[in-house]
Amino acid sequence: MTGLVKMGKRILITGTAGLLGKALLETIPQGIEVFRTYFSTVPLPLPEAYRLMDVRDGAQIAQAFAWAAPDVVIHAAALGSVDYCEHHRQEAWEVNVEGTQNVGLMCQQYRTKMIYISSNAVFDGENPFYAEEAPTNPVNSYGQLKVEAERWLRTNEVEHAIVRPILMYGWHNPGERGNWVTTWIREMGQGKSVKVVDDVYSKPLFAKSCAEAIWAVILRDRSGTYHVAGANCLTLYDFALKTAKVFGLDETLIKPVASSFFPRMTTRPRDTSFDTTKMECELGVKPLTVLEGLTRMRDERC
Repeated sequence: MTGLVKMGKRILITGTAGLLGKALLETIPQGIEVFRTYFSTVPLPLPEAYRLMDVRDGAQIAQAFAWAAPDVVIHAAALGSVDYCEHHRQEAWEVNVEGTQNVGLMCQQYRTKMIYISSNAVFDGENPFYAEEAPTNPVNSYGQLKVEAERWLRTNEVEHAIVRPILMYGWHNPGERGNWVTTWIREMGQGKSVKVVDDVYSKPLFAKSCAEAIWAVILRDRSGTYHVAGANCLTLYDFALKTAKVFGLDETLIKPVASSFFPRMTTRPRDTSFDTTKMECELGVKPLTVLEGLTRMRDERC
């Protein structure tokens, strides 16, 4: 194992408007200088300097790199909705693949390392628990875009690490896309019933745990691919029940249904649960149980 890198690194984070970007900004290690970019349709109350950056705009990327002169880029900017990517394939390609290439080319120029945020969607869900070297076989456009971006990084001269999170949850920025937990809290908090599939499995990941793993990749100067997940493998229905328990919501509002109940939804893999051995051994990050993550989230509620 390599030792910890010296402190004082300059880190550029793309996509700070999203859930993971928010978590990264809330967990910055001491001695790290962070520069941030975001692209959003709503203004965000960011307390420090940042830059608006569309990853499709080479001039904006060049300006951001000239401003930050980063040692490392955490590339979290992407279109993250599976359904949106399925129905807007050209736009999704431009942002998720060409955008990654644009940032990667600037990394080449500055000799900057990229931490690329990929996804569990690169797998078909037929052979859990997935280790990092497992063959990819996505079942939807979103997953295919992640595979293409990963492939480009591996075949071009960009120093990089790939982090694949799974089913993240946590508090998101106002006006930004929510997640399963925030949706359930909102709906059940209003007394509405929620239909949740009971035949799709995952290992839900508290967003700040993902941020912890990414900071560990940087501080330990790691390369390669890392799977990041929580400790428990469970159905979305069971995840919803645990959410209701932790947040004091009415569990009877949660109705289990099969995936076929939502015929218009884009195909999702059945079970992409990760093997987190590498995360634990090489990054020193212990996966949180669902109850631990939800409890931390509840305690952070304003």
